[in-house]
This record gives sequence, C-alpha cells and structure tokens, in this order.
Amino acid sequence: MKLTKYKLGDLVKVRRGASLSGEYYASQGELIRLTLGNFDYQNGGFKENTSKNDLFFTGVIKQEFILNEGDIITPLTEQTPGLLGSTAIIPKSEKYIQSQDTALVTPDESKLDRDFCYYLLPTKIVKKQLAAGAQQTKIRHTTPDRIKDLTVFIPDLDNQKLIGKLLKSIDRKIALNREINRNLPQAA
Repeated sequence: MKLTKYKLGDLVKVRRGASLSGEYYASQGELIRLTLGNFDYQNGGFKENTSKNDLFFTGVIKQEFILNEGDIITPLTEQTPGLLGSTAIIPKSEKYIQSQDTALVTPDESKLDRDFCYYLLPTKIVKKQLAAGAQQTKIRHTTPDRIKDLTVFIPDLDNQKLIGKLLKSIDRKIALNREINRNLPQAA
C-alpha cells in the first residue's frame, strides 16, 4: 500500500472553540460546554464529564460553536500527559458547545475519510509532532495552525475507508465487551 505525504492542513479544517464567560456557567441548562474532561485519553473517544457540576452554559452563543453528532474534536490544551492528539466524536447534535480548549477538525472528505481522520490524529507520529511543538512546560498548548502544519502519511481514499471502517468496528466490539464486563456482577 502506497502512502502519500501531506500537511494535515491540506486535508482538514481546524477551528478553535468559543471563549465562554464563567458568569454563564450553570448546573442546569440546554447546552453543555465541552471541557478537557470530555476526552477519554486512556481508552480513546468521548466521555461524559462528571468532574464538574457547572457544565451548562446559559449565555448567548454563535450557532457555529454548537456541535453536531459525528463532529471530531481534539484538545488544544494538555492538562494531563498524553491528552494532546486525543480525539472524540460528538454523540448528539445541538447539545454541546465547543469551548476554546477544543478544536473542531473537519476533514475534506474528498481526500480524507472521516473515520480514518478520527484514528489518524491519536497516532504516535501525530502525537509526537504535537508534543514537540507544544508551548509551555507544565500545561502545554497547541493551536489550530500547528495542528494543520503536522506531517502525515496516508493511503488512498479507498484504503482509508476500509481502515476506518475496520477500526470503528473494533472500537464498537471493545465498547460492547466493556459494557458486558460492567454488568457481570449484576448478572451473577
């Protein structure tokens, strides 16, 4: 399989989220603000953030920052080692607000398969480049421009689709097995 070298910016759009004023954080509301706690950086993917009780945002927000099911996000801040380069997929439309600590990654699907893109960002080669270019020492940061400047090697679109579909299928099986394991004590 032939791999072609690209700058990630030739394949995706990357947009920083909204700066949200803390005066509008609330314990109830319609829209949930995304935080770094929504990234399951150890197992991969999206998780509900249960570490805070003021996750709702009640202020005015531009529609462009309200995410849709299937949108791919990645953190711009690394509060925990290994967080940069993580990815998550938004599980439900019109529920989550993209905050400034997250980037929305939108692949040009004529060049990069959406599922393949989701699995490409957390690869070692991408994470290594993000770590090398991150600013600060304790809590490291990256930017949409640095993400777009990353070098990646990818196969043709047909192979991307096959690989993305296979990896997604494996992730579904892992999630199902985790759920079965969580329910085993109740079944016994």
